[in-house]
Amino acid sequence: MSIQDFAFKLSKEIQEQHSVKISRSHIYELIALNQGYKTYNSFITQNLIIKVEYDDSEEYYQHELLNALTLKIFKTPPKTEFSNYVEGGLHWDDYEGRQLLDQLKSIITRLQSLSKLDMSEEICFSIAKTVYQELLYLNIEVIDFKAMREGLSHVCFDNGLLDTFELSYESDYGYFEGEDFEFTTIGEHFETILSYAKDRKNLDAYALIAGYYRYLANQIAPYGRNGSNFGSRWDNTKQKYIDSEETKNNKEKYEEYIQQAESFEAYIKDCPLNLEEVNFDASEDDIYKQMLYLCNQGDLEAIEYFLYQRLFKNTGEAWLYIYLAQLCDVDFTQDDLRAYNAYTGEAYDDYGPMVVAGREAIQYVINLPDLSEAQDELARKIANELFEKI
Repeated sequence: MSIQDFAFKLSKEIQEQHSVKISRSHIYELIALNQGYKTYNSFITQNLIIKVEYDDSEEYYQHELLNALTLKIFKTPPKTEFSNYVEGGLHWDDYEGRQLLDQLKSIITRLQSLSKLDMSEEICFSIAKTVYQELLYLNIEVIDFKAMREGLSHVCFDNGLLDTFELSYESDYGYFEGEDFEFTTIGEHFETILSYAKDRKNLDAYALIAGYYRYLANQIAPYGRNGSNFGSRWDNTKQKYIDSEETKNNKEKYEEYIQQAESFEAYIKDCPLNLEEVNFDASEDDIYKQMLYLCNQGDLEAIEYFLYQRLFKNTGEAWLYIYLAQLCDVDFTQDDLRAYNAYTGEAYDDYGPMVVAGREAIQYVINLPDLSEAQDELARKIANELFEKI
């Protein structure tokens, strides 16, 4: 089944069950909502759909909850009485119950904003239940460009042979959360990902293509240019590696892959995703540009590094990013120190050796004079403008 087939099926089902016509374009928006995106356009811009499956052969706990849900329960969810707790019963205030209710609220809100029809509360609730029931049967596998780029940024390509890399990111839907992803999957969809990079100027897709070329180079030289033998053979008599035609070909292929990787990395060199992508071997000006880009995205790790490593050009710039961090709920003018047990890594409990980690307030680390009233107002204004763009 394709997403188009699913949208047609669900639209038809809603019309048959509720006598209400919901366009397929609205169904696409509800699919995107279920995947954690505000719009379908943002969903397909950030993801390459590689498989769509529809399976209604089994029902699970969420289906039981949905079947038992009434409008009265939805509006006033009953609280679990733990004195009469029933194992295996339906509960509306546990994780699964709250998740279902929250998702239904989101679907109803989206339905109301999309549809210009004057639907009663009961009809809208019933349609939302039908939509969610069908979405539970739908499984969409995607290549999430940003999540994969994040995973690739932590990969060391010259420390052994690679087959997979780990995708670890927070997501309510988390298809790839904490899982290993095979490089060969990028290869299977290489041309499509390349089109996302070249035709849509998707920076994350550029990073994936660059990472794939580095993976191909890794298959030839797992320990990099200086640590790999490129297929040469060890000669016990001469006590050294002997090159062959295969060695020559492998070295040429390796250099070709590295050049390809670097050519695609050039498109994103001034737009790093995180600190791991910053090239700290570059010139001082280039490092500054890369760090400034991250700071403007509200990357708190980058802002901390930018401040504590004194990369800012002047005091006004430092305060600007202090204010931006505060808008992102981190205050670098306050200490953030914690004690933990050196043996267990857990919060210190008055037993065993104690280690203190964290950071001191910025004003205790560097000399940071206060700004004049006019300068302070300007710094706060720019910080607010940046925050609104994040």
